[in-house]
Formats: sequence, C-alpha cells, structure tokens
Amino acid sequence: MKFTELGLTDELLSGLNDINFTKLTSIQEKAIPHILEGKDTIGIAQTGTGKTGAFVIPILNRILNSDREGIKAVIVTPTRELAQQIDEQIFAIGYHAGISSATIIGGSDFSAQAKALKAGVDLIVATPGRLIDQNKIVNIDFSTVEFLVLDEADRMLDMGFLPDMKLIIGWMPEDRQTLLFSATMPKEIEKLAGSIMNDPVSVEVAPSKPAESVEQRAFFLKSDQKIPLVKQIFKTIEWDSCIIFTSTKKGTDELQRLLKKEGIKAASIHGDRSQEERNKALAAFKNGEVPVIVATNVLARGIDIKGVSIIINYDVPRNSDDYIHRIGRTGRYDQTGIAVTFVTKRDRRNFGDIEKIKGNKIRKITLPGNFDESSRFDWEKPEEVKSGKKSGRGEKKERKDSGEEGAHKGSGKADSRKSSGKDDSRKQRGEQEKKGKSQQSKSKDTRKDESAGKEQKKEAKRQSGSKQSSKKRDEKQKSRGEQTNDKPSRGSDKKSSRKSNGSAGRKDGDHSSGPDHGKKEPEIVLPVVEKAAERNRYVRKPAKGYWGLIKSLIPKFRSN
Repeated sequence: MKFTELGLTDELLSGLNDINFTKLTSIQEKAIPHILEGKDTIGIAQTGTGKTGAFVIPILNRILNSDREGIKAVIVTPTRELAQQIDEQIFAIGYHAGISSATIIGGSDFSAQAKALKAGVDLIVATPGRLIDQNKIVNIDFSTVEFLVLDEADRMLDMGFLPDMKLIIGWMPEDRQTLLFSATMPKEIEKLAGSIMNDPVSVEVAPSKPAESVEQRAFFLKSDQKIPLVKQIFKTIEWDSCIIFTSTKKGTDELQRLLKKEGIKAASIHGDRSQEERNKALAAFKNGEVPVIVATNVLARGIDIKGVSIIINYDVPRNSDDYIHRIGRTGRYDQTGIAVTFVTKRDRRNFGDIEKIKGNKIRKITLPGNFDESSRFDWEKPEEVKSGKKSGRGEKKERKDSGEEGAHKGSGKADSRKSSGKDDSRKQRGEQEKKGKSQQSKSKDTRKDESAGKEQKKEAKRQSGSKQSSKKRDEKQKSRGEQTNDKPSRGSDKKSSRKSNGSAGRKDGDHSSGPDHGKKEPEIVLPVVEKAAERNRYVRKPAKGYWGLIKSLIPKFRSN
C-alpha cells in the first residue's frame, strides 16, 4: 500500500517524498487507518518495523486539519535518543506544513526548553522526568491536547517510569485520543491500557522474535577471550559499522578504552554522559566517522541507524526482549546483518531464556581454552578454530623432533666435533673418578692410623690409671686396719653403696676399676642437701585424684 492512497494532505506527501517514504510498512498499514479514524490504538511491533511513522504521520495529518491552537500532541518516550529521533522525523515529514515541536529531555538547556514551551508549539516530545520538572516551573497548559502517545511503553515500565506515566496521564484531558506502542505487552502495561484507553483497537505485527535477515551466533568463551574475538571478527569479515552492547555504564567506558588501545576507533554512549556528548557520539557514528559505538540499552530501542553491519552482545542481555531489540539494530529494511553474543559461564542462565525464543536460530560455537589473537580464526568454519600457540606434550615433542632434525642436517665437522668432545669429556670424567678413589683410599688409611694411635694412647692411660688405683687401694686398706673396729651405721652403708653404683659411669682413674666389698669412709653431705632432706621428711608426696590432693595438704607428724 502507498501513502498516496491514505488521503493525506499535500504538505505531508511532499515531506514523505523528501525522505523517500513511498510504501507503508506492515505496522503502518494496520495502524494508520484506525488512528486517522480517531480510535485509541495499541500497536505491538518490534523495532525496525516503522512504528514511529505509524503514529507520527496520522497525528501530523490530524493537526493540519485542526484549528492548531495550543499544544495538540504529547509524545512520551523512555530515552533521550528516541525522543530526538522522533522529533527529527516530525521535522522532516512536517517540513512543508510548518508544524513546530519541542524536545523536552534531560541533559539539554532547561531555560531554552522553557522558552519554547511558553512561545507555543504544536507537539511535545519528552522523557517523563524532564516533562515533570518543566511543568513544575512553566505550568504547561495541556487543556488543548488531543493526542497522547506512549512509545516503548514496556521499556518505560522496565526503567521504573510507571508512576511518572500515571502522573502525566492525569494532566491530560479525558476526551483525548491515546496511542500506546510497545514491542511486548506485559500484564502491567495491559492493565494500564485498560484504565486509560477507551475501547482500543489492537494491531500486532511480527511478534517478538529476531528478524530472519539477521545471522545469529553465540560464542561460548572465557572473559579474557572477548577482546581477542572482537579483533578476529573485525579482521575476517567485511563490515562498515558495529554496535557493541554492554550491561553497565562503567563497562561501556572500560570497553571503549580497551578498543582504543587496540587501535579500533570507538565512541561510547550511556545515561551518565551529557546530552552534548551523547549527540556527538551518535552523530559521529551515523556519519561514519567512528565505525564502532559501545552502548548500554539506550541504543537498543527505537534508534534508527541505517547500515549497521554487526551487533555484538559483549554481555548477554538480561531477558529475551532486550536481546530482540538489540539485534534489531541490524538487518533493517530488508538488509542483512550479523548478531554475535558472547556467553561466559555466569551468562548461561540468561542465554537459556534467549534460546527459548520461538523460531530463533542461533549457531553456537565453543572456543578452545587457549584461543587468543594469534589463533587461526575462520568465520565460515568457526568450529575448526585452532590456537596459534602450542603447549604441553605436543610442544615438547616438536622441540625434540626439531632438535634431532637439526642434528642430522648439520655438517660432518660438527658431528666429529661433538663426538670428540664427548670422548674427551669421558676421559676427563674417568681420570677424575680415579683421582677421587685414590684420595678416598688415602683418607681412609690416614683415618685408620689416627684411630689406632688414639687407641694406643687410651690403653696407656688406662694402664697408668690402674697402677695408681691399685696403689691407692693398698694405702686405704692399711689406713682402715689401723682404725678402730667400730661398725658403721646402716645409712652410711646405703649411701656408700649408692655412691659406688653411681660412680660406675665416671671416667677411668676417678675410682677403682674392680668391685669394692670393703668398708668405706662416711660420706660428707652438703648443708643445703641436709636442709632439703629435713624438709621432705615432714611433707607427704602428692598422689593422683581428689584424695591425693587432700592428702598432700595434711602435714606429716614428726616422730621423735
């Protein structure tokens, strides 16, 4: 179906011709007639199907046919980029009609936006937060609004804008026409639609699933293999532009820095960037100045960028809807594209949900553990990827083989030198062994001689000591015979016997070598020893258990 068959104004048809819009897409063909009739409409379609034109074109036509006093339409979107893109399309299509619009988004000049609202515009395209802030200052007059559009409603729900959406809806007149466009229809959005819409018409095109024009691949790998694989993909296939999606804002900046270090021109875009930085990055990417842009889900929905060759999910999306929207950036308008997803161990669960998408065809490849930049990578046969580095036993075997081949390829002189060197070394080793043995035998002989001399000296000392001890014995016996015949006490006998037994381990010459059965002199006891013995006589020795403890505390009575 062509736009000329819809009965649009000449001004709009001129604008559509300027941007080469001649035929309606499927969602446009189903939704535009109902919107032109003034019916509340729910449009469910994936990105890249032309749903922005599905509500912009009929709204502009209705505005041109109205009195055009005050704000006629309010379009609410989840992201700044999508709001800007809608505003650009309004400007292009309504260029010949003189329709004015204002973009009310965060990150832009607040005072300039306030001036535009006070001056008066036909349409407002806004993000929820900034529209609420402007209304607090400007006190916008919404009484003339005829159209309210909630674009990417499911995305606004995911981003936590549901309370803001309800607040904005409450400002609008009840007799308005409400249009709700979304890629999916969760229960919360369905409930919201039932409360704010009057007998809506639902049109659905291509339920959420990836376009068949997109070649999908999933690589199972380790985290440190992601950058090498990105470089390998860029080297092996032809491409013009690439969007790399990450899960976090911090990860976006880090990846951009890594790509720059590897010599790849890349820009980044996420929610923490100022609007000026985001505009520059997006413009540079669209113009081809920067071939790679790293982004969060900010670029996943609604952004119309033509000619994107590759989509890389550097991090696996959290759900299947985000996956569909991400890879929907390529393969648009009957063009082909490539979507690559990197899957690590921690991403297996999220990837399992993506695999369950009906009609989804993903080619799964597992990279070897030693894959790196030096590996031989073939896009057509990625299962046969081989690492450039060889490790383990194979490497050792090759080294051995190469060493043997080198030896065979060498000259005969080199072989003779090697053999002569080996013979000389063998001779030297033999001589050294002989010298070592002779030295050992000499050292053994000297040790034997030294030990023999020591033994001779010891025997001489023993003999001299025995002679001296025999003389002392004779002298002692003579002295004992001269003494009185008084018998010694029992304690003295015990002490002398203990002393003789204890002295058995002393050195030769200190005591007599043979047994001594005769009487001995009384032992001289030290005063300290006497005192200790006296104390112990009246103290009980401790025993085991409680009774032993009590017994040790009872004093021992003296027996006189």
